[in-house]
Order: sequence, then structure tokens, then C-alpha cells
Amino acid sequence: MARRRVAIAELSHETNSFSSVPVDLAFVERCGIVRGPAVIEQARDTATVLAGFIDAAAEVELELVPLLSVWITPAGKVTREAYETLLAVLLTGIERAQPLDGVLLALHGAMVAEHVSDGDGELLRRLRALIGSRVPIVAVLDLHANISPLMVQQVDLLLGYHTYPHVDQREQGQQAGRLLGRLLRGEIRPTTVLVKPPMLPTSQRMTSDRPPMRLLFDRARAMEHDPRVLDVTVAGGFPPADVPEAGLSIVVTTDNDPAPAQQLADELAALAWELRHGFLGGVATWEEAAATIRAMIRGSLVLVDIADNPWSGGPGDSVELLRFLLQQQARPAALALVRDPEVVAHCRQAGVRATVDVVLGGKTDSLHGPPLRVRGRVRLLSDGRYINAGPMHAGVTADLGRTAVLAIEGIAVLVTERAESPIDLNVFRSHGIEPTEQRILALKGKGHFRAAFEPIAEQVVLVKGPGITGSDLTRLPFRNIRRPIWPLDLA
Repeated sequence: MARRRVAIAELSHETNSFSSVPVDLAFVERCGIVRGPAVIEQARDTATVLAGFIDAAAEVELELVPLLSVWITPAGKVTREAYETLLAVLLTGIERAQPLDGVLLALHGAMVAEHVSDGDGELLRRLRALIGSRVPIVAVLDLHANISPLMVQQVDLLLGYHTYPHVDQREQGQQAGRLLGRLLRGEIRPTTVLVKPPMLPTSQRMTSDRPPMRLLFDRARAMEHDPRVLDVTVAGGFPPADVPEAGLSIVVTTDNDPAPAQQLADELAALAWELRHGFLGGVATWEEAAATIRAMIRGSLVLVDIADNPWSGGPGDSVELLRFLLQQQARPAALALVRDPEVVAHCRQAGVRATVDVVLGGKTDSLHGPPLRVRGRVRLLSDGRYINAGPMHAGVTADLGRTAVLAIEGIAVLVTERAESPIDLNVFRSHGIEPTEQRILALKGKGHFRAAFEPIAEQVVLVKGPGITGSDLTRLPFRNIRRPIWPLDLA
């Protein structure tokens, strides 16, 4: 019997509606657009959903038709031109690849375009209109997806990550491929129920290895032991997308049996509501962080500013962490990162070992604090590319753009052309900095850093400078989310 032909593609963007950085075609191209067979070559042997699709294809004997891979750094809304161009590439590829037996997609679930609030749902709607109802679509979404009824309606199966940090992306890709194989063999007929309690949690307390999320996932995994259940997904959501679908989602898929799907989804949604207050807090004041540093006798501290997290749409150019470290006289320390292409260019012109006086950061907007005038020595210049060691995104190449390491009063600062969240120890090691030898590692992030950095740290402290990715949602001028919603309106 001939292998079933299955198209695979990735189109992922987490949109922060409050970001002043639009995602236009030039932005997308800087992130990288991979087409055709190169999709498989790039993804093979990486900790990604696409790699999981490749694994599953060998296991269940699928012939993969690779079309597109685009992972766009979180930022502002996707422009109409960029959105329509990317969808045209995907849909034209699908059309040319016919006949197809199925489609496997790696999406995010929180993409917003200038003209389409539910970017992922609209993508799936157009795909379904093109291929018809008989060709199954299986999609994998991020744990921070804002899952909409439209997304659920347009696919045969929808799975989400089960971990945050997202260390199970490859496993979820494998599971999606296996379930598609069962669909194609006629072994299952999925029925899916989506329940969205009125909750808009932020992600600093959404990590899956501790409450409250761990309790939700433990219950979800127990539900999957029921032979009627194909998948239970808990998606925490992404509030700054500012769309009606924003917030926590429960998706339960059973085998041709909608009644237990509804019952289990309602049960899990009720548990989420009961646990809602556990999503609050977890962020220290700057004064508390200073007291922690003063009390340190030995060991190391990972200090994380959650309000300028590039992977939540922050511009990455806040210098509040550096300002704080300079005030605390905390040494040795290393900071990743401050996005400032102007300073990078100045450092490259000056050269390694040169001393430079620069105005660093604070150039994107007025929301992330003022710039900082500093004097530093150019310690290293690089192309900003390195390969993640993992566990998250192991084998994936990260690209910070051209990068300079500035030594500023004993603090090694990565100054970059592009903003990416530092989730891997190689962000430092590739730039001549051994993270285990630092007293303080200062990062821009929210939760993904924990997979690599928490094991090497005595303490982890989250702080919140000015910015659009923090835990206080009252800072954000929402216009489109559902109301009333917790914690903004409901107790």
C-alpha cells in the first residue's frame, strides 16, 4: 500500500497587541522563511514540533510533503501584507501538492493581524475551504494559545503543549502524527469540546512543574487514561493579544463520544477557576531583589525582568536590569540582553578592546524605561548565532543578529541587533561567558529560561521593570477582550 501523502508546515507568531513593533515582511524575513525540502533538513534532530512530525512519519509510514517553516519572534500585530503573503505561500503550496491525504500544522494560536483578530483561526478556515472536509487537519498549538471556537471547528484534531517551559514540543509533534495516522486508517473519529472559563492569567506562575498549572496538568493526564479520551489540552492563553478569545482554554477530544468530552472539559474548567488565585504573584519588588543580593554569601542568582520579555512581545531594549545591577555593585554578573543596533554598530566600528561611551537602550518606545549612558569596553564581537543545547529547542539555531559584549563596570552585557528571549546557556557560552562562574545572571524572560538556568542557580528571582509583558494587566489598555474576566473584573 502506498504511503499516505501528508503536508507539513509551521507558521507561528505570538502577537502582543500593545507592542509598537509591527511584524512586516522585512521582520518576518529577518526571522527566517524556510520552504520545501529544507524544512525537513532544518528541523531534523531538533526539539521542535516539526521534528516530531518527521519522527511520526517514519513510525506510521507517511510520506511528508514539507511546505513552509516560519517561526516569528513575538512582537506587534502582523501587517496585512505579511499575513496575506505567508498564507498565500502556504495555501499555494497545499494546492500544488495535491492530492494530499492529510495536513500537519505547527501553529502558535495567538497570532493577530492588522485586519484579522484570530490569525490562526482564519488560516485554518481558509485551509479547510481549500482542501475540503475529507482531508484531515491536525494542528499543534503553543501552551499560550488563545484557542478560539473557529480553530476547533476547522480541524479534526487540535493538541497543545503539555509543558512550560515547552520541553515537549517534539513529543507533541509525534503524538499529532500518530493520531493523524489513526485518523487515516479509520480507527478514530474525534469529537472535540472547547470550554473557556472567564480567566486571563499571566504566565509567570504558569510553569507546568508547580502549582497551579501542575495540578491542572496532573488532572488532564489522568483523564487521558480513559480509553475514550484522545487528548486533553490546557492552554493558559496570552493576555496581551487583546482579542475576545484571549485567556485560558480547556480542549478535550474523545473518540466519537461528545458527552464525556463536555463533562471532562467542564470539570477541568471548574478546577482552573478554583485554582485561579494561584496564578497571581511570584514577582519580587526591586527592593526585595536588592535584599536577596545583599544576603547572598555564596551561590548564584538568576534575576529575570518579566516586563521586557522578547518572547512575549517586549522590544528587548529596556536597561532597567543593568541600571539595577550597577546600583547594587553586584559582581561578577552577565546580562542577556539589550537590543540596540545603534550601539552594536558603534562597537563594531570601535573594535574589540576599545572603550566606548554610548547611550544604551530605551530607543523603541517610552514604555520600557529611559536609556542609560554608560562607558564600557568592547570585549567581543560576534554574528550572534549559536545552537541551543536544550532541553528546550535543543538543536535549534538562535540568531541575535550582530552582537557585542560590553564589559560595563564588571558586568558583561550582550548588546544585540535582534530581540530574542535567552532560554539556553549557550547564549552566554557562545559569547565567551561561562554562566556557572557568574554570581548573577540577568535575563529578559518569563518562564522558558527555567529549563536551562534554574538547575545551575541557587536562587531565581523575578522582577518587573516598566514594560508591556509584566504580570499587572491593569497596565494595559484592553479594548477587545471578553468582559467581565478575572482578574480584571471578577474576584
